Formats: sequence, C-alpha cells, structure tokens
Amino acid sequence: MKPIIGITSNVEHLTHTLQNTYIQAVIAGGGVPLIIPTGVETDVGQITSIIDGLVVSGGGDINPMEFNEEPIQQLGDVTPERDSIELELVRQMLSLDKPILGICRGHQILNVAFGGTIYQDINTQITTPLVQHNQNAKRSHQSHTVNVVKDTLLASITLSEKILVNSFHHQAVKDIPSPLIVSGQASDGVVEAMESTKHHFVLGVQWHPEALLHKGDQVSDRLFKAYINACLERMVQVEDN
Repeated sequence: MKPIIGITSNVEHLTHTLQNTYIQAVIAGGGVPLIIPTGVETDVGQITSIIDGLVVSGGGDINPMEFNEEPIQQLGDVTPERDSIELELVRQMLSLDKPILGICRGHQILNVAFGGTIYQDINTQITTPLVQHNQNAKRSHQSHTVNVVKDTLLASITLSEKILVNSFHHQAVKDIPSPLIVSGQASDGVVEAMESTKHHFVLGVQWHPEALLHKGDQVSDRLFKAYINACLERMVQVEDN
C-alpha cells in the first residue's frame, strides 16, 4: 500500500493553488498526494491520522507575529490563515513522529514550529555579501551551491558534500532550536537545509527540489524517494503497534 502524503496549499484571492510539480514529485517518489486547504485547524487531528507524511510547500512570507517580531518594511505578502494551518499540522505530525518534508517557505515554517525565528528579509538583515537567493532564471535552473554537512540525513541522500540548487526566497531561517541541526548552507552562510535529530524523518530545504526533479535532477529524485521510503517505514511501525 502506498503512503498518503498531505501537501499544503497556497491561498490567494479566494483561490487555493499548488504547483503541479509537488504533486508529480510525490507520485514519482511512490506516494499518493492529498492536497490540504486552509481553514481546517479543528480537523487537523483527523487529517494527521489519515496521512502518512506531510510536505509543507513553498509560497509567500510568514507572519512575523508567529515568532514574536514586528513586521519590517521589506516584509512581503503574508497569509495568516496559511501560517495557522501549517503550524498546527507540523506540530501534530511531530507529536506523532510522522515524516515531514519542508520546502522553501515550508522549511521556514518547520523552524517556527520548533520555536525558531526567521530573517524577514535577508538582503537587509544580513550584512555580509550574499549570493543571489531569488534567481531570475527559470525554476529548473540550478543557480548556486549548497555545502552539505557530513554525517547528516541530507548527506546520506545527496551522496555529495556540495550540490547545486535553485533559489526563490528573500526570507531564511535564523535562530534554529534543538533538536534541529543545520545540514546544508550556501557559500554565504545562509542556512539551506536543516533536520531533526529526534524524529524519524524531519527535513527542511530552502530550495525547490520538486522543480529540479521535473527536469531529471538525481539528487532531487533521491530526496523524494528517501522521504516516501521513510513514510513507508513509519507506516509499518504504526501498524505493528
């Protein structure tokens, strides 16, 4: 039986949206995608009992009130209703120790759910020179490198100490609380990946592997297959209990 993978969606102008590349990446990895809308906080317990894994997708900015900060001038569009459902989903999935993959905004949501903070705008809040984190090239273009930390979950997937990624963000994780650890950084020091040391599979990546997988990237292929395999392993554990 294939694992059911919940994927969070974006909402704007009364319309829920999700790029097809997320759906296709889950299918290619061996999972059955289930799109989760906003506004179902009271039903999260039922949702998390049904899904075997959660993919927190990319999108707009996170409301800084969620990590006890006032908004700065450079903050972009926020969707508080999306923050609300995603944070609740992540927290309940963590309590069940079901696998989570956070992508771009989802990577940042993971950090906030653990009690961490976010750079609202790296271009003004980080003073050291930065690489281009919001590329002008197409989504399948690999625009900068990520240095992978040895002996991490990410390293076991990438099979390399340096990988090429795409990049579409102006926010980034800042203070990262335990049990999260950094598992990948850009050459300028911006955290590009983090993972939990106390959960079966909890991984956040700042780039968009689903868009790279669409063009045949092997690291992205291994990433989604490793994630779906972790969901299968957790399914077996739950059934045995």
